[in-house]
Amino acid sequence: MKNAYLYVRVSTDEQANEGFSIDNQKRACMEYAGMNGYHIKRVFQDDGKSARTTERPAFQELLTVVRESPVEAVIIYKIDRFARNVSDFSSTRKEFKNMGIKLLSVSENGDVTEGLIGNIFASVAEWESDVNGQRTRDALMQKFREGWQPTPPPIGYRSVGGERERKTCVPDTYAAPIITELFQLYATGSYSIIEIQDWLSDKNIVSKNGTGLGHSVICNILNNHFYYGFIRWHGESKIGNHTPIITKELFDTCQYVLAKHRSFLIRKRVHDFLLRGFAYCGECGQRYTAEWHYDKHKLANRGGKIAYYHCQKRERNGCPAKYVEQADLETQVENQFKTMQFSPEFVQAVVNQTKKVLENNRKNSSSRIQAILNQKTALEARRNKLEDSLLDGTIDRDVFKRKHLEIQGKIINLDNQMQDVEAKHKIDIDLIEEVLAFTRDIYRTYKEAPQFLKRHYLRFFFEKINIKEKMIFDTAPTPIFAVLQANRQLIITKTQLPRLDSNQQPFD
Repeated sequence: MKNAYLYVRVSTDEQANEGFSIDNQKRACMEYAGMNGYHIKRVFQDDGKSARTTERPAFQELLTVVRESPVEAVIIYKIDRFARNVSDFSSTRKEFKNMGIKLLSVSENGDVTEGLIGNIFASVAEWESDVNGQRTRDALMQKFREGWQPTPPPIGYRSVGGERERKTCVPDTYAAPIITELFQLYATGSYSIIEIQDWLSDKNIVSKNGTGLGHSVICNILNNHFYYGFIRWHGESKIGNHTPIITKELFDTCQYVLAKHRSFLIRKRVHDFLLRGFAYCGECGQRYTAEWHYDKHKLANRGGKIAYYHCQKRERNGCPAKYVEQADLETQVENQFKTMQFSPEFVQAVVNQTKKVLENNRKNSSSRIQAILNQKTALEARRNKLEDSLLDGTIDRDVFKRKHLEIQGKIINLDNQMQDVEAKHKIDIDLIEEVLAFTRDIYRTYKEAPQFLKRHYLRFFFEKINIKEKMIFDTAPTPIFAVLQANRQLIITKTQLPRLDSNQQPFD
């Protein structure tokens, strides 16, 4: 019996087409081999690969094996499964012919190695490929013109309706709230990409192969305009028809955090000094650092240690800036807030916005809880079916243990997520109370706030705090601080302003 290799291929677009499925191609090729007296030594299979190029793993492996261990024939289902480029087909065909190997096509009914017939079929395949490619490009561009992203939607959305180019998308009830929260967390500046990775894994937001999302994937999410409603295609952009899951303002805040690459926003330190990253030297412009000095005898009344802020160039490059004691400098910063007060109009606007946020949070919490319950119900159904299979004896005990443990772990994870949602609602209420207190009395709220929250307040107001002769002599406001002051929504005077009582409701 003569020996042959078998080569089959489907492109990504053809995966769902039963006529070109891998199984159908194999079946037809096997039947052809049997009827013509060929023994199939090996099958080479390319899944989701285009034939417009020969750079296909299984195809290249076939060429290597043919050269090392020749056979009488290579059997294919159809020429366009083998090549859709006349030049590639012609060169491969000539190589096979010189080696005495036939190229047998099931659909073209025989040897296409000889004569003009092979090139004609290859030319037709190339023409069909070009026509289909142009049709696809035209369909995708039309889809874009109609306001839909031509490519599959990103994490947080799911495709619905239609076939291929006609599909649209909607927010995924489970993943969308998590992606929204991802943006909210990163916008605070308190989370690194690595921490976001771990957080997403805990929420079961993973890659298709079940591993955690990579660093670049999360960066792509944070840089994706799609999430606030924008779509782009071949150099054009427009507002899409899909439902945004974040605001443009939140997206821009995340871009600000990404662009600044502020180490003090994301690095975990043994000693996290309050003004690290905010204080700058008025002599040379270098950022201040901070450190502890230890002396059990000299500093006995201070617990044996004292902290100082200082310019990083002081010791190395001769900068004349002096050391500033931590408590002195942080008190000076605290006093900056004594003369600040938001206008009544701004306070009222915050109250109104807070009501909207609270209502939206309640709505999102309900939606999130329902999505978690739906997932849990589905997992419990899978677990029950698995247990029934064990009772029926249709599943191996070891397989049962492994799968049952995996499902049970996911159910426990969902229970934890449910608790997180409920806890977050409590945190949201506490945060809203803090925001309202801050708008009514900036100084008192800052003074009483814990260290991590003070850093958020500082980040709201200041880009830089410049120090000279151990004193604050200049500050660089953030853009939002500057706008509020320019619009007289934030009032600054040389004397301390009267404060609203923390329990007072200034507006109905």
